[in-house]
Amino acid sequence: MTKVTSVGIVGTGKIIRESVGAMRQTGWDVAAIWGRNHDKACAIAEELSIEKVYATYDELLTSGVDFVYIGLTNNVHYEFAMKALEMGVNVLVEKPFCSTLEQAVALAAKAREKGLYLFETISNIHLPSWQVVREQLPNIGEIKLFQADFSQYSSRYKEYLSGVIGSAFNPACDGGTLRDLNIYNLHLAVDLFGLPDEAIFRATRGHNGIDTSGVVLMKYPTMLALCVGAKDSHNPSGVTIQGEQGWIRIDGMPNLLPSVTVHLLNGESQHFAPNRYEHRLCHQFEHYREIFLGGHLAAMNKALDHTLAVMTLLERL
Repeated sequence: MTKVTSVGIVGTGKIIRESVGAMRQTGWDVAAIWGRNHDKACAIAEELSIEKVYATYDELLTSGVDFVYIGLTNNVHYEFAMKALEMGVNVLVEKPFCSTLEQAVALAAKAREKGLYLFETISNIHLPSWQVVREQLPNIGEIKLFQADFSQYSSRYKEYLSGVIGSAFNPACDGGTLRDLNIYNLHLAVDLFGLPDEAIFRATRGHNGIDTSGVVLMKYPTMLALCVGAKDSHNPSGVTIQGEQGWIRIDGMPNLLPSVTVHLLNGESQHFAPNRYEHRLCHQFEHYREIFLGGHLAAMNKALDHTLAVMTLLERL
């Protein structure tokens, strides 16, 4: 009999509906929800058939769930994650992990001190298509260029231009393109190449100073990495990795990575589409659950080290 892994949902935003569906598809028991707006939490609970709605966060944390999933605005990730860890509850926290490197280090230290599981829910590095990239990378020789573009015109951009500022375009909520879309690109680059020797960020800024689009340029000893993110414009997006003996191309948004093409200078070409789930979030939740049920704290710590490296880069930028 498969062991139940229960999770309490924290938040009422758009990502909650996607995450609940992906969790249930991969064996999680979505047992309860709490939100800062109780009426919204009740409405989502009814819509998604979540049995329990708690009036306070403390009630959720003491309800016996194995994990809480924090899907709140970026600026409060640390506060809610730390409280859960202090009360002995494992944590899934939406990307970006938190606001500062200092906060990230503190969260990792608390989880390790208590022997708890703490994961940043960043979906793309858990996709089977990304595993193909890792496996195929040596075949294209010494890498010279990494280019990742995630440009997606925001459904909230017109409202923002009219003066209605939601959390996605609010500096006080840690909004902006770097922490939202471009963070996917940074995770990919750091996963393959580690931290760069040099890194700069240049942004197009909106009327309140928020970065509506931007470019990160990173210099490594023998290569360059370029990461582009935009919420004020759109293009097909994708990832290209160029080596001395060939190239790898991933068409589609860097949070989806639907397929991979590997082309060598000798003319050989291969195409891969290995993702097993239709929804992009499923593979990460499946992976986190397997780590937890297997008691693989070493795997959790490896994932935390990666998150800390990305937070180190984000703080530099």
